[in-house]
Amino acid sequence: MKKWTSRLAVGASVALIATTLTAALPADDAYAVSPCCSTVHNGSAAGLTVLRDWTCNHGTTGTSSTGCAGGDTKYLSPGATTPSGEDWDVIRVDAYWCYKIQFTNWWGKVWTETYNRIGKDSPVYVKVEGRSLGDVRAQSSSSCP
Repeated sequence: MKKWTSRLAVGASVALIATTLTAALPADDAYAVSPCCSTVHNGSAAGLTVLRDWTCNHGTTGTSSTGCAGGDTKYLSPGATTPSGEDWDVIRVDAYWCYKIQFTNWWGKVWTETYNRIGKDSPVYVKVEGRSLGDVRAQSSSSCP
């Protein structure tokens, strides 16, 4: 098999897997991954803040930085999701808090990260790439959930 034919077959396989995984995600609107934009869901019992723009030219979903965030801010109450069709690229993990965030990337990879700012007097900002979901599963100011 020629090299370009092999690459074409691999590309088609990856596309099929990504489509299958995306279709397997829950259809509940709270967890629906936007076809154009980053989506944030607040699955925790406390409110949180998201920001419109990741301002650094590096990083992928789950990357954190004490800078790299800008633009409009939006408060998400418990159970809320960023509006469909709007791109919210950043979750702010507040100073003195610890957040557990589950990510679902646009190709279907799912993983969980903990961001601990307990004892720190500044927030950290966490990137959510386009067509990916950041679901804040828990927050605490006393210990990491």
